[in-house]
Amino acid sequence: MTAPDAHWLSASQDGASLQGPLAGLRVVEVGRYIAAPFAGRQLAAMGADVLKVEEPGTGDPMRHWEGGSRPYSPQFAAYNHGKRSVELDLRTEAGSAALRRLAATADVLIENFRPGVMDRLGVGAAALTAANPRLIYCSVTGFGPSGPLAGQPSYDTVISAISGLYSLLRPASDPAPAGPAISDLLAGLFAVQGILAALRHRDNGDPAQARGGQVVEVTMLGSVLSFLGEAITSAAETSEPIEPDTRQRRAQAYGCTDEVGRAFVVHLSVPDKFWFALCAAMQRPDWLADARFATRQGRYEHYGELAALIKAQARTRSRAEWFAAFAAHDLPHAPLNTLAEVADDPQVAAMGLVEQVQVPGAEPMAMVAAPVRFSATPAGQTRLAPRLGEA
Repeated sequence: MTAPDAHWLSASQDGASLQGPLAGLRVVEVGRYIAAPFAGRQLAAMGADVLKVEEPGTGDPMRHWEGGSRPYSPQFAAYNHGKRSVELDLRTEAGSAALRRLAATADVLIENFRPGVMDRLGVGAAALTAANPRLIYCSVTGFGPSGPLAGQPSYDTVISAISGLYSLLRPASDPAPAGPAISDLLAGLFAVQGILAALRHRDNGDPAQARGGQVVEVTMLGSVLSFLGEAITSAAETSEPIEPDTRQRRAQAYGCTDEVGRAFVVHLSVPDKFWFALCAAMQRPDWLADARFATRQGRYEHYGELAALIKAQARTRSRAEWFAAFAAHDLPHAPLNTLAEVADDPQVAAMGLVEQVQVPGAEPMAMVAAPVRFSATPAGQTRLAPRLGEA
């Protein structure tokens, strides 16, 4: 196995590592599944050199999901594009010593084990920051380091349930997990935010008074609660239950299908101008004369009745005809795409938001491009997701 220290490549060895505003930043990711790998993926997309530490022989469990003939699964590729990989058995002294050597010259280490696991392996925050005072050590956990659930196993379903997120996605009468792994993804995004803030603090002081690194703690539970802040505050302040359709009613958002069943949405929001635009575009001036819908509050209270009228009207024409009318009246609208349709959406294509990335020995793989773009330090796709142990 290649010495782990050799995985840090210089600019002369790999010019791609110089691209992006985080060029030159060294990140060690001790991550599995989604939360920490997603954070590492975002840092890599901005130019950081991200080295993923994986268990010898097997690697990240997501490598083997639905892989087919590919060298790794599409799920693994999505969260690990642009990184390097090194195999280390952290349960051995040789493996933990190798990680300590990597962390000694790294800027950031991010991990998503349960509280205490990294300490038991001899590579916890105290040990690594003592050896490298400039290290930003980011820990992502489900519930956090304290409290009655601190040591419990946590996955997206568990956090999405306890946080109240699922109550906004499914009716209480039919409870079930729903949607993507939102809690993992949010934790990854907040981890990146915390890491960048800690780097700003470390590197923005008086050069004569060098600032050190610090420990950044992110929880999946706290991340989802922050995401749901408006709903939680509203629930605490009002007696009205916050249910799956509450936001749609407040935002005056409607889902429709056209004459052949193609789905689309319209969003009226707060300004009355969009209500007038909808009535004009759908050629229903009689709706303006209906006392039930004369005010936004009225349209909120009679949401179901108005939704039924809009849906019925939508089925009288094609989606293309509606979109032409909506655009002429400046009404917010969009097709309700399936994921299979997203890559071919004209706006997605025009912005290059989904790219076809060539995987050696296999068909190209659709990958989402970095969502943040920089004028002075453009960052592109630097490299494929690594095979196990691939530098």
